[in-house]
Amino acid sequence: MESPKSEQQPLVTAPGPAYSAFSEKKKQFYLGIVTAAGFFGPLCGAVYLPSLILYQDIFKSSRSVINATVSVYMAIFAVAPLVGAAAADLGGRKTVYIVTLASFLIANILLASIPANIGALFVLRIFQAFGACIVTSIGAGTITDIFEPARRASALAIFLLGPQLGPILGPLIGGQFATESRWRWAFGFLALACTPVYLLILFCLPETLRCLVGNGEVFAKRGWISFPRFRQKTLVEEGKYPKPPKPSLKNWVKMLTEPTQCIVFVNGALSFAGLYLMYVSFPDVWGERFGFSTQEVGYAYLSPGVALFLASLATGRFSDWHRARLAARNPDKKIKPETRLPIQIVGFIISAAGKVMYGWFTRYNLHPVAGLTASALAGIGTAIIFVTSTSFQTECAPSQAATIVALGGLLRNIAAAISAAIVDSLVKSMGYGWCFTGLGMLDVVCVGGILAIMWTRGGRDGFCRL
Repeated sequence: MESPKSEQQPLVTAPGPAYSAFSEKKKQFYLGIVTAAGFFGPLCGAVYLPSLILYQDIFKSSRSVINATVSVYMAIFAVAPLVGAAAADLGGRKTVYIVTLASFLIANILLASIPANIGALFVLRIFQAFGACIVTSIGAGTITDIFEPARRASALAIFLLGPQLGPILGPLIGGQFATESRWRWAFGFLALACTPVYLLILFCLPETLRCLVGNGEVFAKRGWISFPRFRQKTLVEEGKYPKPPKPSLKNWVKMLTEPTQCIVFVNGALSFAGLYLMYVSFPDVWGERFGFSTQEVGYAYLSPGVALFLASLATGRFSDWHRARLAARNPDKKIKPETRLPIQIVGFIISAAGKVMYGWFTRYNLHPVAGLTASALAGIGTAIIFVTSTSFQTECAPSQAATIVALGGLLRNIAAAISAAIVDSLVKSMGYGWCFTGLGMLDVVCVGGILAIMWTRGGRDGFCRL
């Protein structure tokens, strides 16, 4: 009699540890905290602008000296995130959050309380910029720490609303304080708004840097509030999570000159420069040409602002959906970060159309609704580009997410500064129509860069199935 054959049980592979051990509610809570923190840098710069003429009298200084305080702020805003982001990628996020936001908070309290002095204004504007700008790049690092790539674009879309809406809402808020009796309240408002966010970071936001705490399992079961710790010791085995290289100019240059990253960096900077030039032109276009009041000019910024807000959220969800669809069709194949980039083609085309229309609608003084609609289209295109490029870059360099986002910010700020400096001469020599047509053509040229990436980096699967 034959013995019955033993049935072989199929091998079951135990699932690996979760990418992040934090609950969904805590992830969303932490996302809200870092989004609020990232809002202050762009907001602080924009709140200051409506009072520039007033500050000439308050600080008894010339126009060029007051404008220099803006230049100093922008210079620090462009460069400081590189240092702060590198420190956050290497030594921990929370320490840098605590130091930088404390600098921002103290600077605003002093500006709101001490006697008006131009020297103090310059020094405290430096501390303002240092404190506010670094948290934007660190926030992208925190998002990378706690959200897996499949959901990262949606999370980044929410986080990036701060940097995108700050320049839009800043003039509206700052305009409320642009009087001789209320100018200090511009800084008081920033201090009051920053205080609860700082306390949330201090007592509620844990350290998330993966090479220090892994997937956060050690914090996941703790309560929502904990005693603040300035420095977090390493809680994971050496080598389990990759550590970034030590900060160096060589490493930054290497990241900037990697061909794919270089194209994405330059494309984003060129497109943002065009949008920023549009922002700079608003006072002249709506104030001088159409007779809008100062307050009405501020409201005009809501057109691209609302468009940015809605397009960012939609782009993040679509980008993650597109990635999930590719993953479902290719379950055994690693999804490349480049598969997010074809979405940018739509963004560049919409941005180009918006800029060209804005230029010619302005040139022929068409109804304000036409120009505002065109500016909204430019905002939609920029949002698509911004969200997808940030998602792509954080997937390419997860251990240096804050640094790579800071590098992108550096190039965008340089491009914005150049565009602000040359806008008057460009418009005088070319007129609004041809000036913005040229900016739109730059967006069209950027499409060629995306096509080159998809062809040379093996991302054609993502391109063909978009």
